[in-house]
Amino acid sequence: MEEETYLAIYYDDFNQKIKTSINEVKDWLDNNNKEDLSNFIYHRLHSRYLKPFQYNSCECEDCFKNGFSMLANYCLLIEAIQSFKKGLEVSSKMTGWLFEDFFIQEKELFPSLENSGQDFYKNVRCGILHQGETLHGWKVTREETKLLFDNSTKTINATKFGEQMEMVLKNYKKELEESDINSLTWKYCKKKLNHVINNCK
Repeated sequence: MEEETYLAIYYDDFNQKIKTSINEVKDWLDNNNKEDLSNFIYHRLHSRYLKPFQYNSCECEDCFKNGFSMLANYCLLIEAIQSFKKGLEVSSKMTGWLFEDFFIQEKELFPSLENSGQDFYKNVRCGILHQGETLHGWKVTREETKLLFDNSTKTINATKFGEQMEMVLKNYKKELEESDINSLTWKYCKKKLNHVINNCK
């Protein structure tokens, strides 16, 4: 018997383990089930890229949380969300453009980075993911500060950045729930979901 493939495994608010199979997602797509699809996408991305950094234990906070690890995950989340919004199978040839587009679209949540998409991509995303460092004077902190991004010192607050990324994900979930199933939003989302399913074969 072929082993079941799950596209999301996470724990709900009652600490119950939820496993979402390919067949479930296919069924939701066939039946245009907006509620279950939007909920699945939210939890698939939240559990992978945000939840690991949302624990509040003092010991974990001091010893295990790291701004670079957080920013690496948030960069991956940006690419994942943009891939859903654009219906992309892969983003490798247009990643810089995706970051530029992301910060313009989300300027209300990231006002100080609205015009810094390409710089962020090159100096934060590529620096951290490929070299294990930020480049050209960009910095990452988790210190208590009011600013998400201090342009004068090129310093990103990883904690505040993560809080805004959660809002981005919640807003996308809400957009899916409230959009017509025949809208462009859902057209691209379903296209991406079919890519996800096909990539499991």
